[in-house]
Amino acid sequence: MGYKQLTLITGGSRGIGRCLVQSFLAHTDVLNVSRTPARDDEGSAGHKRYQLHHLSIDLANTARVESLLTTWLKDHPDHRVTTLIHNAAVSPLGWLHELSDAEVEQAFRVNVYAPLAITASLQRIGRFAMDGARVVYVTSSLARPVPELSFACLGLYSMTKAALNRMALIQSREFELTAPHITVIRAHPGIVDTDLQRDLRRHPQMDPAFKMKTARLPPYREGEWHDVSPRDHMRTVSPEFSAEFIEWVTGLDNGTSNEYDFYQAEEFHAARGSTGNQQH
Repeated sequence: MGYKQLTLITGGSRGIGRCLVQSFLAHTDVLNVSRTPARDDEGSAGHKRYQLHHLSIDLANTARVESLLTTWLKDHPDHRVTTLIHNAAVSPLGWLHELSDAEVEQAFRVNVYAPLAITASLQRIGRFAMDGARVVYVTSSLARPVPELSFACLGLYSMTKAALNRMALIQSREFELTAPHITVIRAHPGIVDTDLQRDLRRHPQMDPAFKMKTARLPPYREGEWHDVSPRDHMRTVSPEFSAEFIEWVTGLDNGTSNEYDFYQAEEFHAARGSTGNQQH
């Protein structure tokens, strides 16, 4: 291997993204693209780590994202992207008829245009690793076209995630035809127990059906899924647990563009149980 492996993560300064940065720093250099720089928590404790880099920028400014990314890669000619994780997203709240044009545009720029621009730029300039690269899209169940997952107040977010899903599938097919060394993977991270989830339930315009659906889910406790399936015993999960799942999906030898759902990934939970992994 005549290059330095690079994992590029968007939105790596908090939540799932922050946990992904820490996980991948154990294996590769990491480039975080977000407005706020990510932190190397483990490296500060004296552990041997790879290098953490930053591009501090608003992902809504896609032209500037492309320009800065191209410049950074020119300044680091030995790096090749082995893993690209599109994690960043904004969650604008409000009923569709009340949203402004600016809110709609920003949501699509961050959640859809930015992933498309970053992936396309890397492909055009040939910076994906030729011996195998993964493009991972963090998806949402709210993108699924079913009535029971269609909630008022979350419409714009759902629309952008649905567009991202379609884009990922079409992109996967295009790579099959033109760049078979690049694999597209979609990963649903589960319902992550964060302050954002609690804030969503408290929003005055939030669909009461969403409040009821999520409020009934207690946080996961280690060992609960030893004898029952996660799909039949759903729980909210920590950002660390969710990031662990995404890292597992990324490492699959036979990864496909079929969506990997946290709650239905029996192989992941079985492997995790057999190795005795614990939540952070």
